[in-house]
Amino acid sequence: METTITDIMEELIDKVQEYSDSSYDLNSSIEESKIILEDEMRIHQLSKCEFKENKWYIELPLESKRASVDFNTVKKSIQFNKKINTTEFINIVKCWTASLINQGYNSTVIVQMVHEGLRSFLNLTNGFTSNNYEEIAEEFAAFSNRRKNTIRNSILNFFDYYNDYPIEIEEYISMIYSFKVINKVEARLLPPSKDILFFSKLLEDYFSNEMSDLEYRKWFPVWLWWNLTTLIPIRPSEYCNIDRDCIFKKGDNYYIKLPRHKQKLNNKRNIQILNEVRISEKLYSEIEKYKHRTASYGRTETLISYLSMPNIVNGEYVENVYYHTLRLKPYKFSLTLFRNNLSSFYKHIVFLKYKVRLDKNESSKNTLSCISQQLRVGDTRHLAFINLKRQGYHPTEIARLGGHVTLQTQNHYFNHIQSFVDLEVLELITNSDLDSYKHKIDSDFNHEQQISMSFIEKYVLRPSQTNFKMKMIDGYCTDPHQRCKVEDCWQCTSWRISEEEFIEKRCILERKLSDSESELNNVIENLKDLYKGIYANIGKDEFYSNDNNDIRKELINKSKRIDNAVRKYVNLAKVKERIELIGNKG
Repeated sequence: METTITDIMEELIDKVQEYSDSSYDLNSSIEESKIILEDEMRIHQLSKCEFKENKWYIELPLESKRASVDFNTVKKSIQFNKKINTTEFINIVKCWTASLINQGYNSTVIVQMVHEGLRSFLNLTNGFTSNNYEEIAEEFAAFSNRRKNTIRNSILNFFDYYNDYPIEIEEYISMIYSFKVINKVEARLLPPSKDILFFSKLLEDYFSNEMSDLEYRKWFPVWLWWNLTTLIPIRPSEYCNIDRDCIFKKGDNYYIKLPRHKQKLNNKRNIQILNEVRISEKLYSEIEKYKHRTASYGRTETLISYLSMPNIVNGEYVENVYYHTLRLKPYKFSLTLFRNNLSSFYKHIVFLKYKVRLDKNESSKNTLSCISQQLRVGDTRHLAFINLKRQGYHPTEIARLGGHVTLQTQNHYFNHIQSFVDLEVLELITNSDLDSYKHKIDSDFNHEQQISMSFIEKYVLRPSQTNFKMKMIDGYCTDPHQRCKVEDCWQCTSWRISEEEFIEKRCILERKLSDSESELNNVIENLKDLYKGIYANIGKDEFYSNDNNDIRKELINKSKRIDNAVRKYVNLAKVKERIELIGNKG
């Protein structure tokens, strides 16, 4: 079938993220946007996008023409709302558009997001004044799938960029999330769990070895990004703008100060955004060490010293002072610089040094030597949000850590708790160093012994190390003291089974794994349902308030139930480690 321009546009729109890597700041966003636009005009001769102008032209790469963004049309669509300052709103839209340019979105897609996405929704809601949600939904349902996708993805991205309006927008956000759209291309929120785990283990292994000072200065920003932003859900732009003097000690505790964007004083939601967050002593020490090792490179307004970062030329690390002087602001680390840095880490370390292959083919998703998707700079923020929910944090606490002034902006995170559980299960099962992890590629059972379970098929066999054997209904116990730590023998690390009996009874393992997986999915859904209840009722019912200990205990209890279900599944998934092979008994 021939691919049409419409097909290409639908695919590009489908890939628009529901979240933004940046957010609007009352003090700095306009100046930052001007720098982005100056860079755009310097790189692309046909681009003409002065911030003060209400009509921008953005070059279409490889087409020798340009697309236009007309903010006057947006201005007409918001004029119905007397509560919103039109000039301020247009400035926010301009800054959002500049952030889309900075994130590398296709020029035509950017135009679609502003005109067919944001403006269409403004018209649909009479400039955010209509509260007839049923009528809005009916109008929306009549649109084509491509237009639905454009509106949905654009508005979610826009509201994630800025949502501190003097109007109630929570219902709009909830309504947008409820819109069901059939996607031709399913945009993945996060890379597969295996790809995330592999990156984590590889990064840890790389930094545990000796490296040159040039290597250290080149890749420390990647190490810190991973170790800081998987714990604290900060945006990539916030990470890049962390101040040089960001860490301090208070009593026996260590803290980092984050560049949280200034909020309006009339924030009716009363969610106090945290800008000082406690960190571990190790993370504190690593930041101190980095500051010391880059101090000689001179002035830097951000924690990450751009002037200290070497270039890679023909595979060699070299200082590149000349290149640094070409930047308009060489004393600040930027989102564009970091995005390039992460991409370079994949190229030179993941792919070249560790010989990992990038293969988007679904058939290779269970191959340990391949990954199907690279991490993006905003992915760790999602992992941090999911992790906080996985641990049972109240949405208000999560909002304070994540810089959200409205709880509804968390909606698209709790649906992906399963992703973090998958990652956790993988990490527990592969609880070993990177070398043995890589060597497991060739450790499959032969074909007739395989069980159709992707988690299990890669493990090193581990026969019993004791001579004690007590026959059980299934298999036998190797613990002479019978110290039962679990109810099911199949989950016990002291339990063994012969190869012959295992082949005979492996249907029992398959059934137990299936039941365990169902239990795990059930407790995850219970946690999701509790979060849905909080989002729907907070502010209406005191029971769901962050101040109520009962709801906090309920969240923690459901988190513990997930812990138990994960542990049970992991124990069953590692049964192959406890098979005693004929002729290879320990």
